[in-house]
Amino acid sequence: MASSKIPPHVLRELKRHVAKPATTAKASPKSDSSNVKSNSILYGVLGFLGFSCSIPFLAMQWVGRLNDKDDPLTAAQIRRGAFNNSGSRDVGKDPKWDFKRGLYIKDKDYQDLFAKDDPDKEELGDKFMPRR
Repeated sequence: MASSKIPPHVLRELKRHVAKPATTAKASPKSDSSNVKSNSILYGVLGFLGFSCSIPFLAMQWVGRLNDKDDPLTAAQIRRGAFNNSGSRDVGKDPKWDFKRGLYIKDKDYQDLFAKDDPDKEELGDKFMPRR
């Protein structure tokens, strides 16, 4: 056998790292309690995850969509603005924004706005114009 060529101290160390085969598969009461504990932790984590993921939905149900409100703006909303830097008293809902579909209504005036732009005629500076 090959074990006769291995020194005894190395053989002892190797045997120490080899798992012993299980003779019987009897369930101990300790493993049942650890199973229950593992399941309770799993259910607790899943419950916390489910609640955490539902917070945005619950907040939308409670507060409502902020973009669709027709109420006048409060002083704090005017100060903050819709995006923290665009607040003003004279700005209201954009009549050309479709809130239901989330798209901008592109009419003739909108198309003409971009048709008038000619970068060759306007001075945009050296940084923006390619050199010829």
